[in-house]
Amino acid sequence: MSWIRSSKTAVVAALLVVLLGATGTAAALELSASNVPEEAEVGSEVNTTVVIDDAYTENAEWTLRTETELNNVSWTVEEYDQGSRINQWSGGEKTFEQALASDPKGDEVRITIRGDVPALEDPNYEPRENVTLVAVKRTTGSNTETLKTYSVHHYTNESKTAREAIDSAQATIEQAGGDSEAQSDLDQAISSYNSGNYENAISNANDAENQAQQKKQSKQTNQMLLFGGIGAVVLFVVVGGVWYWRNQQDDYDKLR
Repeated sequence: MSWIRSSKTAVVAALLVVLLGATGTAAALELSASNVPEEAEVGSEVNTTVVIDDAYTENAEWTLRTETELNNVSWTVEEYDQGSRINQWSGGEKTFEQALASDPKGDEVRITIRGDVPALEDPNYEPRENVTLVAVKRTTGSNTETLKTYSVHHYTNESKTAREAIDSAQATIEQAGGDSEAQSDLDQAISSYNSGNYENAISNANDAENQAQQKKQSKQTNQMLLFGGIGAVVLFVVVGGVWYWRNQQDDYDKLR
């Protein structure tokens, strides 16, 4: 009996651990953002707001740390309770820190960042160049964790034109079923892009697309000729069959 009771106790304890673990997972901070562009031109201004819902469900006190790669940065951090703003802080550096504290009601923290997209210093076709718009971190004691990082692809007019030319050439090569010469030109275009030589990248990409287009047209022409030849053979067989059948009928009539 004592063994059965101890087993039941162990099972109950295990269930409590699972339930507590599930509760902890459900309480994880949730972040959402508005006005996060997929891409942005170098030098343009970006204005984004990140919202932390139920900011104090896990810790009543913690330190917010935000980081960005934007230039001319302006931070505004606001704390809300039941929809009413109760605190506001601001900063102007690439990093920002603020100690936060509240009773665990599930208050809201809003982070607004405004800044300029930095220069494209390291061109890279794939994976494409991204800049950190905002990284949101939380520090509790000696532990710092990244809650969410929002990134944006940044470009110049020249890099965007070169990327679009490479994308178009790549699609045409795939449609043509591949071509070694076109692929070689495409590889050179990507290499030029990664070196920041966008003019050469565009030229090589155009050469690759033209080569692939020629192969595609040649392939279509060969298919038409093939289908035409098959059609001619079928027509010859049909006509020959009809002629043979009629001759057989004539011979049969003569025999009658």
